[in-house]
Amino acid sequence: MADTWGQRGIQNSDTGVQERLSKIGSTVLQGYHVAIASEDLGAIAPKMNEIDEELRGFAYEGVGMGLAQRDLLTPSSENRMATFVAGDGAAYHNWVYVGLGLMLARAGLPIKPHLEKLNFARSWLAVDGYGYYQGMFHWQDSLDNQVISEQISGYTRSVFDQGLGRSIWFIGGGDVNHIARTIDTFAPNRRQDLWGGVGYACAYAGGAERATIEALTNTAGVYRYQLAQGTAYAAKSRQSLGNHSVYTELACQVLWKMGVDAVVESLAANGEALESQTWQHYRARVFHPVRTTLAV
Repeated sequence: MADTWGQRGIQNSDTGVQERLSKIGSTVLQGYHVAIASEDLGAIAPKMNEIDEELRGFAYEGVGMGLAQRDLLTPSSENRMATFVAGDGAAYHNWVYVGLGLMLARAGLPIKPHLEKLNFARSWLAVDGYGYYQGMFHWQDSLDNQVISEQISGYTRSVFDQGLGRSIWFIGGGDVNHIARTIDTFAPNRRQDLWGGVGYACAYAGGAERATIEALTNTAGVYRYQLAQGTAYAAKSRQSLGNHSVYTELACQVLWKMGVDAVVESLAANGEALESQTWQHYRARVFHPVRTTLAV
């Protein structure tokens, strides 16, 4: 990560962000190595329980990567990933399927054939992970040159861009101006989803101090609503598992002027059920009803 920040000219504007994001990367790899080394699927969850609960979702993304790799390289009579999420990994199935997208991107495989095997909700999780990986590890193509596969089009591109937006938070390393400049190079019809991804990562991955989040909010300008939507989805993701984070709480306080629980309750009161597995549906439903709730 440090090398990537240096290559992209990222300033060390918020060391807390950079330290936090490096730790998250290590946690993803920890889950990945557990998954590829565990012949017994039942041995994975106990090892995940040893990881700090607040970071555990990232470890399960790594588990998804590892299980997907094993299913691709050494197929068995049962799909390891499907078996795992139907059992011990059920609570973290969202993160596991994000890991599938990470692995497909890492392996350079076309994503469309794999999406056709998944149900609606899980397919978008994989696309989100695919977009995130492209931004993180192929940023010259995906962010600087904005290369995108022909398979990623229409509705799928919106979900891909949300994942790409998450990577921009990581790649940006707390440099708010750099994050905004990166998004501004994209066509206007892609910026909403990119800012939504940044909002989710800012709140769920976190690492930023209040001043950084406030600066990010101001810099987002007309896209601050999408930034806040991503934050709300992160709040729901945290709440659904009960693994609260000071970073998610802080982001909600800055963007919504209320805490995590109040954000989720406020949205529910507007008749908007935020289902954690359907970010894109949440985004479409929630934008107009809650717009007036945002901090100004």
